[in-house]
Amino acid sequence: MQRSLRGFTAAFMILAILISQACFAATPADYSVQTPEKLVAGHLYGSSCIVINADDGTVLFEKDADARRYPASTTKIMTCILGIEWAESQGILDSLVTIPGNIAVSSDSSKMGITTGDRMTFSDLLYGMMLSSGNDAALAVAMLVSGSTQRFVILMNDKLDALGISSSTTHFVNVHGLHEVNHYTTARDLAKIMAYAMKNETFRSIIGATEHTVVSDFWPAPEGKVFTTKYDLINPSSVLYYAPCIGGKTGYTKAAGRSFVGAAEQSGLTLVSVCLNPKKIDEADKSWVEAYTDTIRMFKYGFLQYDFKSFKDMCALCDSSLLSLRVPNASNDDPNGGYLELSVTDIPGSYAEGYLKSELDDPTRLDEITKDFSGRIRIELNNNEVKAPLLAGDVIGKAYFTGRDSAVYEGHVVASRDVAEQPPTMDEVMDEWLENNAPWLKVLSPRHNRAAWFIYIALLGGIVFLIVWSTRKRRRRNKARRAAYERRKREYMRRMQREEYLRRHPEARKAQAEKKTVSKAPKKQ
Repeated sequence: MQRSLRGFTAAFMILAILISQACFAATPADYSVQTPEKLVAGHLYGSSCIVINADDGTVLFEKDADARRYPASTTKIMTCILGIEWAESQGILDSLVTIPGNIAVSSDSSKMGITTGDRMTFSDLLYGMMLSSGNDAALAVAMLVSGSTQRFVILMNDKLDALGISSSTTHFVNVHGLHEVNHYTTARDLAKIMAYAMKNETFRSIIGATEHTVVSDFWPAPEGKVFTTKYDLINPSSVLYYAPCIGGKTGYTKAAGRSFVGAAEQSGLTLVSVCLNPKKIDEADKSWVEAYTDTIRMFKYGFLQYDFKSFKDMCALCDSSLLSLRVPNASNDDPNGGYLELSVTDIPGSYAEGYLKSELDDPTRLDEITKDFSGRIRIELNNNEVKAPLLAGDVIGKAYFTGRDSAVYEGHVVASRDVAEQPPTMDEVMDEWLENNAPWLKVLSPRHNRAAWFIYIALLGGIVFLIVWSTRKRRRRNKARRAAYERRKREYMRRMQREEYLRRHPEARKAQAEKKTVSKAPKKQ
């Protein structure tokens, strides 16, 4: 009895929890426009939803994104991009083509209204297919590209393989999206297809057009036939207008519901969202309100996951050496040792790049981001102007910055502060004097003419030679003088000694006198 009671109590508690969760589960109506960053799965009408970064595939939010769903006319995204790539490869995007036969579709199917045998440009056919969601146009595109819809479907599935999409999650059977059991996809796969297509500028132009005039043999100029978008998100007069949205594609069958694949851009960041099979909350919704509402909510949430940094903000995150230099003739008293931080002006203030907040909080990833940013900046300084004195705001060069949009932005590099000049040295004073008074003398200055060194070295060598030669000559002359002096001195001493001897020896003096007398007597003839 007690076991039965405990079992009943446990079952009751589990049931109560399930009921409470059901009662308090979020619903689309619980969404608050004041806190779009608090989006949860229950706030979306779609059964399968996702929003991703179109550039790198980062998933920002998802709801049952891997469940198989029917794509309906969102299939035409693949049809369109394959048609564009084929036409661009052939160089016939803007050439006239003839509408083939076998393009008839059921009367309740969406149509462009083309006629077999009519002639129009291939690009006009693509515009008509996407703006009117024309199933007849999709068939015409397939046959013009591949010769038959069957062969075109093979191309579609081959492209899935190239994009890394498994046939177990996405498989195409037709080119327009009319319901077939084996024609299926997932929100995640559709987002990948759309992100791929968004890299093509022609595709972007087509899905973002609010109006396009098609001219053909049956719709002659100047009136032609005007096709207008039915996407409220890009219609400024609609209450569901969402400025960052740059286009998309709707899809509808009873099995698929009213679905939408869209793209939005903000500060150079492109997001792609997918809403498939909205819940049947409002059976009367024939304007994709629920799908558009989900799209707006996902886009707002997605953009809020990013921190948008202006050019100036990103420069502040980078290493200071990126925009700094040492002024060569700065004063020795300069408080920063002559190092000057530079500023770049004229880069559009509206330019910004979005980075996931989680990336900016990761030191390793932040380092990669700043290195990538630094690598897209090229500085060209005016060497003649990078010297003191400088005043804050002085233009000393140009900066060239390549944005994420591949556009090159040009700005001026300016000094961020005053830099005083170091007083000139004697050499600099002399150079200035020469420049102003005798510029021809520069040829004799080793500072301006290296060859002058050889002249001065030769002169110095000559002077040294003369000094050595004259010194040796003087030494020889002094030596000769000393030798003569010593000789005279010896002779004088001998004479003094002789006279002293004669004085002391009279007989010797008498003999010398007689000898002199004899020597002076005249010789006999």
